[in-house]
Amino acid sequence: MRIIHSAITSPIYELAKTFELDIQLGETSFTMRIELFHNTEKEDHFRCHVWELEMFRLTPTSPMDENNQPAHICDDVLMADRGIPRSHIPYPLEDIVAPNIDAALEIVLNDLKGFLEHSTLEKAK
Repeated sequence: MRIIHSAITSPIYELAKTFELDIQLGETSFTMRIELFHNTEKEDHFRCHVWELEMFRLTPTSPMDENNQPAHICDDVLMADRGIPRSHIPYPLEDIVAPNIDAALEIVLNDLKGFLEHSTLEKAK
């Protein structure tokens, strides 16, 4: 699968697996979403996005009130591409090279375990 055009700077990646987990670090809790994409040109290359689901207070630009100011403020959960702190691979800037999707996931989970161990000083299993 390929598009040949000067504007395309990467291969096409296909979403292969998605995982979600809840994390509690002290007083802070958040949901993390991990997406693994398969490179459609190189069988052993994968891209990973690690999203943190976070509540944001937004000021929509529509509708406006009679003073041309936003009429509403809303709180919405958005996904922020945070990566995994202290990871060995700078997701998603660099591909994971692994023989299959399960091996790629193992690399990501090891990075997550390392971050959690560093943050909590508790060994992960």
